[in-house]
Amino acid sequence: MSSDTKFHVHHDAPEVIGRRERLGVRLLIVADGSFVFGMIFTYFYLRNLNANNGWIPKGGHHFSAASGWMSIYPLLLAAIVFKIAQRNPKTVGNLTVISLLAYAYGFYYQIHQIANMPFIVKDTGAFEGSYASTWVLMAGANVFHYFLAAFIALGIVIRARRADVDPALEKWRMRTAASWFTWIAISGVSVALTTSFI
Repeated sequence: MSSDTKFHVHHDAPEVIGRRERLGVRLLIVADGSFVFGMIFTYFYLRNLNANNGWIPKGGHHFSAASGWMSIYPLLLAAIVFKIAQRNPKTVGNLTVISLLAYAYGFYYQIHQIANMPFIVKDTGAFEGSYASTWVLMAGANVFHYFLAAFIALGIVIRARRADVDPALEKWRMRTAASWFTWIAISGVSVALTTSFI
């Protein structure tokens, strides 16, 4: 068994592999974007429909507009830090740790927010109205984004410390990861802006 840490997984050129991986992530962004913008459409549709005052029933509860923004600040911080890390390849490992910690904190914060929702009916455990249902759906999307981004950031941190990867392929992979991190920051801002309209 060889102790050599260099390995070759692909027989294609790094540019070909990089383009293929980036196309896959762009298709994922398009699919995820349709889901996120579908949720935003649903939020405004139900808010404006407000059938039988079911958006927020009389005596119902809701989160403040600021709470939506608090849950996406880690997405913005991590995306900015990763963009800075891309400019100097020697700092990718260390700066991506900051992104990883921001995603982990954002994941925890969003789960904590879901666990302490004020709009659950105490007797039945049901949601108080349409606002509560759509808010939970959007919070779930943020949890998904945080989890996936933390997993990707962890992979980048580990690879920066352990693997010897072709520099051209690594550059493509950093750009691909940056595409995802930028998208989820845009998605988070869109969701926070939407939930500001109560």
